[in-house]
Amino acid sequence: MSPGLVFVLLCALASVTAAEDRPRCPRGFLEHGSSCYWFSNIEGSFAEASSYCQFFGSHLARITSEDEDDYLRSRANEEKGSIGYWLGATDLIKEGEFMWEGGVPLNYTNWAPGEPNNEMHPEQSGHCLMLQMTTGYKWNDNDCIKKTKFICERKVSMCCCKH
Repeated sequence: MSPGLVFVLLCALASVTAAEDRPRCPRGFLEHGSSCYWFSNIEGSFAEASSYCQFFGSHLARITSEDEDDYLRSRANEEKGSIGYWLGATDLIKEGEFMWEGGVPLNYTNWAPGEPNNEMHPEQSGHCLMLQMTTGYKWNDNDCIKKTKFICERKVSMCCCKH
């Protein structure tokens, strides 16, 4: 058997063993699908929440499917105690056109009825996306300086061998 093949087989065995021994998400993050999520226990503005997530190697959550939306809404409901959670989308670049941070378009949405509606609050500008408790954690645009909890997301860590 060639040394290269032996190395590949050992790596495959090591990654199976390591996957069983090590969590695939950092402590405090919950695994769902190919992502790890952290529901904050602190409040911050949208910018503060985004910075906090980045500090921990993640980003504000981006919901891209009904399954993911259902999971996060269910978890938000179980967490109790927060009027909402920041997600990682805004319409700050172009009014009325929400994009995930990094300029990624929203291919899936679950706006609460009548949302987004930043014209309802002329003294505020609803430019940032949150899951809002009063709508069953459906999507709502809100004032970016509002202090609320937030959800960070990062990809599940996969063990791999490098040679």
